[in-house]
Amino acid sequence: MYTDIFTLLFYLTILCLTIFAVSEILIPRHLQEGFAMLPQTSFWSTFAAPRVDVGPGSEDSDFIRDPRYFNGYADVSRLGVPYDFCRMVVKKGSEDLFFACALAGTENLDSTSFKTAKVSQGFRISKDDYMRDITGTGNSAYCRILFNKDGTYQPLCQRATDTGFDARDVVDPSPPEDILQLLSFYEGCELWLRFDHSLDDTVSAVNVQTAGSVAVDEMPSATADGVSFNGVNQYLRIYDEHSLSLGTIVPMRSIRAWMVWVYYDVFANNSKIFDFGNGPNADNVFMGILGKGDYGVKGDESTLPTEPSGQQIVEETTPKLLMETTEASLDVDCKLIFPRKLPHSTLQSNEIATANATLLYEVWDKSSRKLRIMVNNAIPLKQWTHIAITADSHDAFRPALNVFINGANVYKKADGCLPSTDIMTNCYLGKSNWKSSFFSNNDELFKGKLFDFRAYSVPLSEDLIHQSFTWGQKKLGISSLE
Repeated sequence: MYTDIFTLLFYLTILCLTIFAVSEILIPRHLQEGFAMLPQTSFWSTFAAPRVDVGPGSEDSDFIRDPRYFNGYADVSRLGVPYDFCRMVVKKGSEDLFFACALAGTENLDSTSFKTAKVSQGFRISKDDYMRDITGTGNSAYCRILFNKDGTYQPLCQRATDTGFDARDVVDPSPPEDILQLLSFYEGCELWLRFDHSLDDTVSAVNVQTAGSVAVDEMPSATADGVSFNGVNQYLRIYDEHSLSLGTIVPMRSIRAWMVWVYYDVFANNSKIFDFGNGPNADNVFMGILGKGDYGVKGDESTLPTEPSGQQIVEETTPKLLMETTEASLDVDCKLIFPRKLPHSTLQSNEIATANATLLYEVWDKSSRKLRIMVNNAIPLKQWTHIAITADSHDAFRPALNVFINGANVYKKADGCLPSTDIMTNCYLGKSNWKSSFFSNNDELFKGKLFDFRAYSVPLSEDLIHQSFTWGQKKLGISSLE
């Protein structure tokens, strides 16, 4: 009789433990209601420890980690706690990335047994990635923003199974707020060079060719710093086909909006933020500054701009004097000369150089200028400035254009113009198509920094522009702008 009772108690105990264990696996959080201040642990987590031999500061000696992707602890083994360390890696001697998790409780064992397929096997990657339990089963999926078959960008995830990540992508039904915001930035975006620890195009539409060893620091940090140009020999050229032209994948006539953060170290003469065209005065669309900065009015002061920034003073002259003092002589072809560093003939006693420059935006149709927009004092020196220029409709001929500075609409052109041709062969960031040593007052290379350069095929709303501005402020670590 006692044997039967002990046997019954033994089986009841086993049954209770089994029910408890299964409940912890399936719904571990439900068993801890009322204990919100306690760590969300499960029964099985007491038998495992966070993976530390592979973690934030250490990696498997056979692999190299790319920290620009998700790089942290998650729960893929349904322990109820984020003890598994997950990251993007490549085996030494290879360039074939894949995502892997070093599982908790497997210290010094294989750190990549729980993994995705490799990029060469069809695994698609994006730096806009995250991990989240998308099914409510207790284990995290690996998610990233990707271009979907329906022609939109979506948060696609690979769910964690018992042995690794499922190769099938499923849509995250409730992505985090920051991912939802990024998804809104992707809509209609044809070109997106963030310059946030990479020179790559976020939407994978164009390639970037560097001049003068332009580079960015690829190591992640708390804030972005953009890409720097020295104003001497550095610029970028972008293209989407082997001939180095732009327009096959990104037809330029479809572009209805431009957006960029710019930081001028120096107001180099007529320097361009970007200039896309087929040479000087040939189908150009460009954004830059006018001259070397603006004059302002402030009290009775009368200070002149100092080199290398500031609008340069120019005296009145005559053709005869030009031929006597410059290259403009009858012995050579007629040349256009712009004298520099001479007393300004119209400088008033209360007129001074300011630390601002005029924003200049132009659109050309072959050799004729169709549009010129100038916004005075729009760009300050040595300060990040967010610029957006957008059409306000889908009008393919003369849409109105709005100019936004730091999220505020500062100018509207009622009868604007779009780029006049699809294919452009000389598309530069930081360089002008008019740069030529032939002129003594030539356009100079941009000296400063750029961040978050975008082009859109759709008009942008004021709300999206303001969101992009505040997003960029956070990325750049800017608290406020005057």
